[in-house]
Amino acid sequence: MKYSKREEVKTMRISEIINIIKRNFLFGITVVLVLSIIMYIGYFIVYKKKIGGSKKINKKQLMVVVMFIGYISMVIGVTFLNRSSGIYRSVNLHFLSTYMEAWNSFNQRNWQFIILNILIFVPIGILLPLMNKRFNNMLCTLFVGLMITVTIECLQYLTGFGIFDLDDIFNNILGTAIGYSIKMSISEMLHKKKNNGLNIFMYLFPTVVTLVIFIGIFAYYNLREYGNLSFSYNYRVNMRNAEIFTDLELSSDKVKVPIYKAPTHNRETAKKFAIDFYENLNIKLDNFETIDYSDTSIYWIRGEPSYNIWVNYLDGSYRYSKFSYLDEEKAANVENDVLIKKLKQYGINVPASATLSSSGTGTYKWTVDMKRKDDSWVNGILLCTYYRDDEIKYISNNLVTYKKVKDIEIISEVEAYEKLKTGKFKLSNLSNNIKTIHITEVVLDYMLDSKGFLQPVYSFHTSLNDEETIIVIPVM
Repeated sequence: MKYSKREEVKTMRISEIINIIKRNFLFGITVVLVLSIIMYIGYFIVYKKKIGGSKKINKKQLMVVVMFIGYISMVIGVTFLNRSSGIYRSVNLHFLSTYMEAWNSFNQRNWQFIILNILIFVPIGILLPLMNKRFNNMLCTLFVGLMITVTIECLQYLTGFGIFDLDDIFNNILGTAIGYSIKMSISEMLHKKKNNGLNIFMYLFPTVVTLVIFIGIFAYYNLREYGNLSFSYNYRVNMRNAEIFTDLELSSDKVKVPIYKAPTHNRETAKKFAIDFYENLNIKLDNFETIDYSDTSIYWIRGEPSYNIWVNYLDGSYRYSKFSYLDEEKAANVENDVLIKKLKQYGINVPASATLSSSGTGTYKWTVDMKRKDDSWVNGILLCTYYRDDEIKYISNNLVTYKKVKDIEIISEVEAYEKLKTGKFKLSNLSNNIKTIHITEVVLDYMLDSKGFLQPVYSFHTSLNDEETIIVIPVM
């Protein structure tokens, strides 16, 4: 039995999103200023003075056009100016696969990308009807939104600044529809016509449906007992031309296996852990600072020296560091029993079953590979660096004790094999041109889900197109 930790994805903080918008807002303003100068020269100097034209500009319409161009410039800046080129070029035509990925991982970053891709086109749906009355027709507005998003997706692919993603197009069109919905419903309210309540509701329908669906997704997730597995499939792999073979006799028996729970944190308990950790080391909390992400918090104590602790909510693992600009002490080797005794001062008890190795002067690593302890499992790696002044200034404690919750019945190996045959598994390569799969071993593994439970999975050890590949099939 093996164990794989859930993939960690760093979430953008709201402040980071705002900074990206600010930078690209300035880019949009710059484009508008340059365009305004060109339009001023063209209209007042060339058209009116040189040519003697008398046609007046509709100032309101001009303002909306300028806002539209400025906003499109900002969207282009967000899309292209915050990435490096040449590293993303690929195509994803699996409809709603990004929604499935967000559901399976249920990390905030994936949902952020989906929601931001919707919101970024909302102003386009608002501005187009303000620009011209023909865009009061929803189909005309959606068509322009479609042309803009398809152009951006094609440019992303051709320049290597991103991938061509069908879901991005869907999200952008949805955002355009929501913007149109908001604009037209407000216009209908302002007209104050009799019996226009139905019209307002119809205009608001796309916005209401979208909100209900997203609220429903998050409510349903919170009501579920267990979390989701990031290794679940986002779309079915094409197995049409695949040849699958094995010499194994797969079991058709459904068995009961235990499920375990990690010591998860929330913002309050993680902060308490950090404060207790510092106080245990007699570190003053005068300059205590907290930086919160969706799944991690960083707790700083600024000064000379400085300290920080990164605490992961999902499994309670953490990383501690001490920094000093004046510190000239170097890492040093130390006897194992001395170091273990020293670690106890940091609240760490190294399991007797841990395997010790040294990866450099003063750097030590203990590894525990799913060792049973009563009704619990201990798994993970503990790293630390010891210095000549008898201090440990770096600790990465991923040794986690998972407590048994209960026994559950899982699907049989044969049922899991049928899922594999029908392409219900995850591959990182979008092309998924599978020719042969030779199954050499089936192992009952455990993987951490999005709520901190160790869920059982079957790991099919295979030779996929002559390359060693592990295919994971959830069993609950």
